[in-house]
Amino acid sequence: MKKWLLLSVVIIVGGFGLIGCTNQDKDEKREPINLEIKDGAYYINGEKTFINALGYEIAARPGQHPYKDEKVLEIARMNNDLKVIKEAGFNAVRTWSELTEEEVQLIQESGLMLVYGIWVLPDGNFDDPKFVDDAKQQVRNVMAWSKNYDCIITYLIMNEPMVAHVHEKGAKNTIELWKSLTAIIHEEHPGIPVTISNNSAIGDYLNERIFDVYGYNTYDYKEGLPGHTQGFANHFKYLKKLNGENKPVLVTEFGLSVSPIGYGMYGGNTRQAQAGHVIKNFSDLLDSEVAGICPFYYADGWWKADNPAKHDPYPEEWFGYWGYADENDTVGYPRPVWYEFKRYNEAILAAPRNQQIYQGAVPVEIYLGENVSRVKAIYNDKLIYNKEVSGHHFTDAIDFKEDSITDRELIFEFYNQDNELLKWESISLLTTKNDVELPKISLSFNNDDLSKVKKLETKITIENNSKFLLKGKVNYIFAHHEGWNPGVHKTKEVETDKTMVSFTDTFEPSENCYVLNVGAGVDIKYGKFVKRIHAEKLLYRGSWADAIKVD
Repeated sequence: MKKWLLLSVVIIVGGFGLIGCTNQDKDEKREPINLEIKDGAYYINGEKTFINALGYEIAARPGQHPYKDEKVLEIARMNNDLKVIKEAGFNAVRTWSELTEEEVQLIQESGLMLVYGIWVLPDGNFDDPKFVDDAKQQVRNVMAWSKNYDCIITYLIMNEPMVAHVHEKGAKNTIELWKSLTAIIHEEHPGIPVTISNNSAIGDYLNERIFDVYGYNTYDYKEGLPGHTQGFANHFKYLKKLNGENKPVLVTEFGLSVSPIGYGMYGGNTRQAQAGHVIKNFSDLLDSEVAGICPFYYADGWWKADNPAKHDPYPEEWFGYWGYADENDTVGYPRPVWYEFKRYNEAILAAPRNQQIYQGAVPVEIYLGENVSRVKAIYNDKLIYNKEVSGHHFTDAIDFKEDSITDRELIFEFYNQDNELLKWESISLLTTKNDVELPKISLSFNNDDLSKVKKLETKITIENNSKFLLKGKVNYIFAHHEGWNPGVHKTKEVETDKTMVSFTDTFEPSENCYVLNVGAGVDIKYGKFVKRIHAEKLLYRGSWADAIKVD
């Protein structure tokens, strides 16, 4: 009780004199944001922009519960958070539940953009007209004032709907709910894209073409489709291809927990492991050509085990990039991953990327931080590219003018105006003049309808008539979409010197398996260049998902 009373006093005193202030100089006017979605990307004021939106919850400090406590406006602390986030090179924040108008105003004044979450219950009664009407009113209540803020660049109207719940409430009811909420936002706040934050481990089957961008939460835990068969770098290309339209992909969550205990990669990780893993994920996402990311997330959420006064060892409470020393610490301290983000954000190298094969000139595309003034590229210890750069979005090309297929490791270096190295990055690629034939991997089944088979037989075939070497391990998975269980993942050793290899395995889906994704992947190699080839197939139990599934 005393702690909460003291906190309230600090907030009120800290807030006096700050209302209406910004993080900018008083004479500096914030440039209005004009947003356009085209060619699979976000364009801000006519310039292609990579959305780098850090997941952020203000009311999730020790002792706070953002979904149960009465809202308290923490102006001083929020201004400080936003300042720190911007200084680390992020250009936006992503939220889950509704912010107040005063909080959105602070984000607007900070110069950051906002991916705004509206918490329509993912386990709500989608088949109940009252729930649908209430959800529509919930969105209208937000639109009544949010439409006045141009910092909002995307709305997220639901987070991680589960397969069993969509099956129970009806696929048609679910998609009609999403369409009706999207229509309200389009009418009230025209030009601002709408999507959901769909967890790809359970929602890869959902048709996101009804939305303006494709939004996915995804975690690279090695036993699922992204980690085991496709690789994180290929996963979002697959999801975009699955939906079949050139819309931006926004990765609405990814991260790694440093909880004291955990299993697999879900918790129990060191802070060093978090720093390396999350930045590797960032690099892989750039390989996947996404339009934006929302790393999860700024600071630990002590409330997630429903005991916000205590930092429980529950992995969900330890994803933060800032941690708190104890229950009295409301500011926090940056973990190593924060410094790695700050360095990586200096220059976001969108092209060239790893696992890519380039015919002709190799494209160069960089989103520059304000400190970068020169870019260099080194190949085989020789400086091959050296240019002064300015602005935010920079494009160019490097032409090697060679006919033969060549594996290359390019080292990109980024310098400030004092010729100090800010960041370097290694990219492994292939260059060629002609088309390159890749090995092929395919799947076939004894039946595509789960309701008509008790034992699913899956044949995995790999054909290799190419110049690439096949690595000997084939990873495959039966992702059965039952709760958060990733499914059954396996590895098979195969002969690498044959032009065709195949093998068969079986899986017995339970009656609660309404969607099954069968996937397989294998690495291929040319010199130092390594690329993952993969195949997958979504299978359904009967026709229940026809109204909502991808084709």
